[in-house]
Amino acid sequence: MLSVLDLFTEAEPAWTPDAIAQRLACSLPTAYRYVRALMQAGLLRRAAAGTYVLGTRLAELDFQMRRTDPLLRDGDAALRALCEDTGCDVVVAEVLGDRLITVQQLHGSEGVSASFGRGRRMPPFRGMLSKTLLAWLPRPALRRLYAAHLDEAAGEPFARDFDTLVANLKSIRAQGWSSSAGELDPGLAGIAVPIMRPDEGGTAALGVILSKRRFATTDVAAMGRRLRATADEVARAMQARAAG
Repeated sequence: MLSVLDLFTEAEPAWTPDAIAQRLACSLPTAYRYVRALMQAGLLRRAAAGTYVLGTRLAELDFQMRRTDPLLRDGDAALRALCEDTGCDVVVAEVLGDRLITVQQLHGSEGVSASFGRGRRMPPFRGMLSKTLLAWLPRPALRRLYAAHLDEAAGEPFARDFDTLVANLKSIRAQGWSSSAGELDPGLAGIAVPIMRPDEGGTAALGVILSKRRFATTDVAAMGRRLRATADEVARAMQARAAG
């Protein structure tokens, strides 16, 4: 039933029970039962012409996540200080199964416009956030994610085969941070480091987004150290809260 929610995208925001049944290869009565249950939970609502769209309960859940997720709640002060000090957009991303999703974006004074803000699923093998997440992902999880994105990997020199991917990620781990320029947005660049979550939530990625012009004159290693200090501060804040 929850897989129904995966069908709703920006390209296909409205679905009928018949279309849901066809896509999920289930019976029409089953599709109607799924839709009714999701409507009762507020996750879907009726729209025009017998279609259904995502429900307002999702907006409430998003608000609750931003207020209660330990990383976003306890790390908020450190993330905002980083945003103010650097003028860059500050972004945080995490892995959910075979998806890499931006879970936070703070807008800096530089005023860049990034395509993959909060709530967006990122390409798995492009961009500093994705590469950072993969570099600190356990090997079994990395294999599963790679297998789920073979078509995308084939078109990326960074990940043209699994051994190449592992070698590239090993270099990132040794360096301690990842950077990219123009991989997601032509005029933008980014630098990212891992955040080791103490709450068994895995490893997140913390990054800054800046213009390629500014990136060309930026001491990337120094920015990496600044990010590392913020990531450590976020981790300490979560640990302090957990300790009571």
